[in-house]
Amino acid sequence: MSRRRKSKKHAYEQKTLQEKKLDFRRHSRTYLVMCGFFILLNLVTTGTIGWAIWPIMGWGIGITLQALSLYGPLADPEDIHPTEQSSPRREGTPLPDLENESLELRELEAKRPYRDEDLV
Repeated sequence: MSRRRKSKKHAYEQKTLQEKKLDFRRHSRTYLVMCGFFILLNLVTTGTIGWAIWPIMGWGIGITLQALSLYGPLADPEDIHPTEQSSPRREGTPLPDLENESLELRELEAKRPYRDEDLV
């Protein structure tokens, strides 16, 4: 298996369940549009639905398996996905008590983690 393929698989595994469901909806819309295109192309060129059924069925197998892995019996009930957090929570870093502690303006400016030049 190539390195690029491994990274794509790893990236898909890191997605949340919501992102995977959104990908499935996009994939199914693309499938439906392409099915219509295949049928239309086949009707215009030959007048019957001959070869169009084969790519529709092949792609349909993939869509079906993807749907079953997200919504059906193949879905993992203990699906472990990265949790979405707006910001990492750091415990053990108490906020300074500014009411009891009188700090001079210079002391506060010295403690800030950025410089004025860094601001946009």
